[in-house]
Amino acid sequence: MKLRPFIDFLKSVITFRPMDTGADFAEMRYKGLKRTLVFWMSVLTIVPLLVLFTASYYWLQALFHEESRHELAWDIENAKNQIEYFVDVKISALRFLASGHRYDQLSDQQLLARIFAAFKREFGAVVDLGLIDKHGIQQSYTGPYNLQGKDYANQEWFHKAVTRGIYVSDVFLGYRRLPHFAIAVKQDEPDTDTFWILRATIDMETLNRLLSSIKLDDADDAFIISRSGTLQTSSQHHGDVLEQYAVPALLRQRGITILDLKDDAGRPYVFGYAFIKDTSWILSVVEKSGTRTKIAAVFRAEYFAVIAVIVFLILLAAFRMVHVMVNWIRESEEKREEVLREVEHATKLASIGRLAAGVSHEINNPLAIINEKAGLMKDILMLSENNVDREKFLRSVNGILDSVKRARTITHQLLGFARRMDVTPEVLDINDVLTEVVGFLQKETLFRDVQVKQNLGADLPRVKSNRGRLQQVFLNIINNAMDAMEAGGRIEIITDLKDKSTVRARIRDSGRGMDAQTLKHIFDPFFTTKGMTKGTGLGLFISYGIIKKLGGNILVQSEVDKGTTFTVELPVDQPVPTIA
Repeated sequence: MKLRPFIDFLKSVITFRPMDTGADFAEMRYKGLKRTLVFWMSVLTIVPLLVLFTASYYWLQALFHEESRHELAWDIENAKNQIEYFVDVKISALRFLASGHRYDQLSDQQLLARIFAAFKREFGAVVDLGLIDKHGIQQSYTGPYNLQGKDYANQEWFHKAVTRGIYVSDVFLGYRRLPHFAIAVKQDEPDTDTFWILRATIDMETLNRLLSSIKLDDADDAFIISRSGTLQTSSQHHGDVLEQYAVPALLRQRGITILDLKDDAGRPYVFGYAFIKDTSWILSVVEKSGTRTKIAAVFRAEYFAVIAVIVFLILLAAFRMVHVMVNWIRESEEKREEVLREVEHATKLASIGRLAAGVSHEINNPLAIINEKAGLMKDILMLSENNVDREKFLRSVNGILDSVKRARTITHQLLGFARRMDVTPEVLDINDVLTEVVGFLQKETLFRDVQVKQNLGADLPRVKSNRGRLQQVFLNIINNAMDAMEAGGRIEIITDLKDKSTVRARIRDSGRGMDAQTLKHIFDPFFTTKGMTKGTGLGLFISYGIIKKLGGNILVQSEVDKGTTFTVELPVDQPVPTIA
């Protein structure tokens, strides 16, 4: 039930049915039209835009995700190459030493020490150097530990070095009881079945330094593990050296691999790895921070900000365009209604003109007979001095004669309206006409205690009009203004130039004003606010027709208790030139 008002509102927006709120129907109609146009313009514009932006967003999101994977793969590849290069350099150096020296030379402890010093100076990261015979006994050794004569025959690395010729061991404790790894090179004696092994121990810190080239956040980790999952280097979050790490199943040995995985708590993370050549090591990176997607997150915020701005601009443009369009429609309808009113007035003028001519002729004849008979009756009464009711009859007869005079005035106005609507324009000064009219009414204004103020524009162009008819119009408007005011009222007459082709005269009074309903009928024939004893309702009707015949326009503005302003607009004789 609570959704019903919203559904009704939505229907009113989509189907352009103004909701009944008791307000003015015309205004609600325009508001309903605005809502409908804004709704459909927004839907037809924003929906395709949002579809395009949504598709673009997911495409860009996939692109950023793929780019972050490529960036991680690049870092892993770079670190892998550095480690492989480091190991290759050490293997090559050991092979060079083994091939450049005889067994008996390397057995010399002092010579081996000099060779180790040069080797360490040139290649670094070497802890010690030893010579092991085919039985696994270390015949000579140089380094910080006492490993002379140690037996490695049972060590895994020794057997693998014998089998492969070159061997890089996993990290182990050995006799040192410290994590380390060894690089061993087998050298066969020519023309014999014997061999010997030159072995170097490598500093573990070197591997950690090589891993530092990978860009990591605090929640991320990079480390090396063996194929069995034993940590070959220390890690931040997954254990220390020689501890076990849960290696994901089915690791491929070729290239760089990036996997999207989830931990035990269901949180997603990225696992990247690569196998190190000539070793059993796996370079591994665990990324949980999403650092590489922060750029994408920033872009996402800017992306949605751009969408919000574009949607706002579309809505703003839609509101503006709809406002302009509805105003055009409103103005067009108002102009159409104005034209219809003009046509209606013109029709009324023509109809009243024809009616006035016929009615005036029909009424004037009986009025003449009544006037003649009443006059005769008055003459008889004046001669009858002995009639006791003489004064009473005389008052009645005078009343008849006054009524006949009033009726004759009305018929004369109608005849004048019917016969003299075809006025001939002449060129005159509107200020002169108004000054003459005010002069005619000077005694009337003094009698009624009405103040008339003239604010006449200087150097106004002359207008095309008819002096007599224009005087009739202004006299009628000013008389109506005085009738609408009490003693002490004020009338202001203003003339100015409306535009280069129109002069206007405004007559403003401080009277009681009129409401909107009265203004709609102010120019209708026989409509009056004075009562039937004071007005015929033809004055403004005739004035309206005269001004229209003269090619001008007459307007009225009024508010109750605030007065009324009549504006008469007349065409000038020659348009005023525009000054550039």
